[in-house]
Amino acid sequence: MSNLVLVGLNHRTAEVGIREQAAIQVNRMPDALKELSSHAGIRESMILSTCNRVELLSLADDYEQGIAALESFLRRHSQLSSQDLENKLYQYTGDQVVRHVFRVACSLDSMILGEPQILGQVKSSYSIAVEAQTVGSYLNSLLQASFRAAKRVRSETGIGEYSVSVGSAIVELARKILGNLGDKRILIIGAGKMGEMAIRHLVSSGAGTVLVANRSAVSARNLAERYSAASVPFEDLRSAMIRSDIIITSTGAAEILITHSMVQQAMPQRKNAPFVFIDISVPRNVDPSVASIDNVFCYDIDDLGAVVEANTQERRREAVMAEKIVEQEAQSFCARLRARDLTPIAVQIQDSIEGICQSELQRHLRKIGTYSPRETEELESMVSRIAGKIAHPWLAQLKSLHQDPLRQDAFADFIRQMFHLRKDPE
Repeated sequence: MSNLVLVGLNHRTAEVGIREQAAIQVNRMPDALKELSSHAGIRESMILSTCNRVELLSLADDYEQGIAALESFLRRHSQLSSQDLENKLYQYTGDQVVRHVFRVACSLDSMILGEPQILGQVKSSYSIAVEAQTVGSYLNSLLQASFRAAKRVRSETGIGEYSVSVGSAIVELARKILGNLGDKRILIIGAGKMGEMAIRHLVSSGAGTVLVANRSAVSARNLAERYSAASVPFEDLRSAMIRSDIIITSTGAAEILITHSMVQQAMPQRKNAPFVFIDISVPRNVDPSVASIDNVFCYDIDDLGAVVEANTQERRREAVMAEKIVEQEAQSFCARLRARDLTPIAVQIQDSIEGICQSELQRHLRKIGTYSPRETEELESMVSRIAGKIAHPWLAQLKSLHQDPLRQDAFADFIRQMFHLRKDPE
């Protein structure tokens, strides 16, 4: 098969510092692609660079030469030494590349199994390579096939249906108790990273009114403005709590901010409407005993972790089916690519043998003398048939090995050597 090669590192093989140093910014990507494609023996190239992976994908004249070129480029670009990258790089060739690219596009190789962002990142990287004119017919076929595989995985499995982040688990828990959040009032206490994560997921899920309270009024106002929410003074926390359906706490306070008595006193004013507390602070800011009050539901960070773990297990079960789809699609693509690669060999064998036969016929004609035009035409036709008969067993044997790619590739190389054929994938 064509010499597809891939060299990369990801969240499993390299720590974040190494990944940061190896990363290629979007504005530098076109120049990096052109530099990579200028290496001898590199025909087509694409680079995927995200926070969790940096991968160089190419069509090369030769496997070893291609891998060496990609590794050299990565070291030079990142200014990381061979020692820095030792045991951190992975290399794939041929069919291995196809399966890896498909698994990446289908989010089976992601830090968060089934996350949807990676497909968009792959498509964006592909578009940049197309614009830089470093992608040809082979990588174009490969990437388009990977997109089709990803579409099948999304439509035929539930790998993306289960929430596996703390933010999405907050939304899931709130929906289980209150149903649609579109008409609910949500109070977020705390304006740090976790508070922002919570408000981001709630807003994106279509939550209704969102309020932000924080000891720093400026921080509360800034966070609220970023998500078109409203801020409330921290001293009005009690009244804001009474008017809210969901209270999410995420502060650095070491003490309990919402006590059992506060919630108990609030319930009559709420006409006993359900109250949901989600406390993601450590130490906790909500007295766990509030859960003993009727119509009050209280969850902490461990509860969220249990939701995430349960949903992760569901995604793993769905991933089994996704892997089967990837294998089906990869085998189908490899078979098509291999058949495509055999066409030039078939043409070249036929041309090579017929060339020899025609050369011998011309030598014979010069030696024997003249034949009538009809006789000459019959001789040429006969020679052409002989050439076809000689070429047929070679091609039949080559095609018969389609279920054994390694032997088929080896036999194709043997044919090229026997008939002095060029190895040119274009």
